[in-house]
Amino acid sequence: MLQWVTRGAFGDEPRYIMASLDQKTVGLTIRLNWSLTPELSVQYCGIPFVSAGEYAEFKRIVDSRAERLENRYHVFQPGELVADAAGATYNVDENADGLADYSFANPNFNFLQFRSNLVIRWEYRPGSVLYLVWSQGRTGYDQTGRFAFGDGFHDLFDTHPQNIFLVKFSYCFTL
Repeated sequence: MLQWVTRGAFGDEPRYIMASLDQKTVGLTIRLNWSLTPELSVQYCGIPFVSAGEYAEFKRIVDSRAERLENRYHVFQPGELVADAAGATYNVDENADGLADYSFANPNFNFLQFRSNLVIRWEYRPGSVLYLVWSQGRTGYDQTGRFAFGDGFHDLFDTHPQNIFLVKFSYCFTL
């Protein structure tokens, strides 16, 4: 109900803008371990994450220490708060003169992330191990604020990945 959005100013007075936030998040952790032989194994970990937040009922704080919650803020009325044509910015007209007194960016968000690791471990002789690792990360962001798991999951895999490949080996010397 009182999620922080931004800080603005009207004249010399600060304005603290809050809103109600409807946020939906889905995350999943997938782990697979496969031992092909006692010396050779494959491990995989994949973590997709999709989150969306849509802000509504914008308000400004008028008396943060008021005894009753509803007296602490003023909810912007339709004439006081107007979104621009693209929906990227909100303009606030507190004194009802038809001119924007201050503005703030649309805080809605969609955050997508996928992290995965694939590790092949081969113990080529007792105590000596070779690791082959592939790590991939994908991160995406936009401002629609609407949650759609199927679309979000699809968009996640349309996001450009960052791939890292590693080779590590150890050799056990016998004394």
